[in-house]
Amino acid sequence: VSELITASLQDLRVLQVGETASANDAAYGLSRLNDWIDSLATEGLTVYSRARTVWTISTASNYTIGTGGVINCARPTGPTAIDNVGFQDTSVTPTIEYNLGPPLTEDAYDGIPQKALTSVYPQSVYYNPTYASGLGLIYLWPIPTSTTLQGVIYTLVPVSEFSAISDTIALPPGYRRFLRTNLAKELASAFDSPLTPDLQQAATTTSIVIRNGPVSRFHLRVERGSESVG
Repeated sequence: VSELITASLQDLRVLQVGETASANDAAYGLSRLNDWIDSLATEGLTVYSRARTVWTISTASNYTIGTGGVINCARPTGPTAIDNVGFQDTSVTPTIEYNLGPPLTEDAYDGIPQKALTSVYPQSVYYNPTYASGLGLIYLWPIPTSTTLQGVIYTLVPVSEFSAISDTIALPPGYRRFLRTNLAKELASAFDSPLTPDLQQAATTTSIVIRNGPVSRFHLRVERGSESVG
């Protein structure tokens, strides 16, 4: 991360080639970098991977989802950040995974008259992207009564924030230049160093490349498919 911050400041001509960012500038750069990455989490088109998370289903009416929650994964920013939800029965060998599909819309969930209805197996799922202690809520409907079920959720994983300037960045091809040029945009005003036309163009071009990557196109097909149902 420190090398990324230094490279961005060199692009802005705040630093010369061979110079490195001071401790204060590096700390500020990390803060701005995480600020920007936090906003990227709301943009599904910058997602670069997909995670499969399993949790134990109980008779609870809902399950917390997010880092440290019952469903321990990155908290989905919204229903479109969830590709699919299902369940598997551990009493069966081999285990079979059953598909519930993407989350219900708010209107569809609101239209269920008996939300406390129970059944052996769930038939659908609803996601409430609340932010209680940083966690959202997953609801299975009907509430399953089987004690041998595990929930399975597939979520889109955005770029993660960094905890220190010594962190190593490990991202797919294209992200290194995307981060460097766009971090320069984030830092330009703070260092009173306007972007050159070439740097502005590079930041724009890399953003387009990342947003039109293979995962992004797949995600768009998923979204369009779900929209066509309505």
